[in-house]
Amino acid sequence: MWFLNQETGCTWEVTDQELMLRLQASGHYDQVEEPQLDETKQEAAQTKVQTVKNMKRTEKVQLKEEQEIANE
Repeated sequence: MWFLNQETGCTWEVTDQELMLRLQASGHYDQVEEPQLDETKQEAAQTKVQTVKNMKRTEKVQLKEEQEIANE
C-alpha cells in the first residue's frame, strides 16, 4: 500500500501490516494509489541512470590509464 504524508507531500510504499495500521490511525497519512511517474520524470530518471553508468565507465578507463602509466 502507498501512503501520502500530508505534511511533506512524500509518498511511501508500506508493506508492514502493523505500520499500515499505525499510519491509517495517525491522521497525518492518506492511503493513495501507487504513484505513476509521468513521462518527463521517467525520462529524467533513465537519463540519470545512463549518466551514472557513463561516469563509472569513464572512471574505470581513467583508473586503468593511470595504472598503465604507473607501471611504465
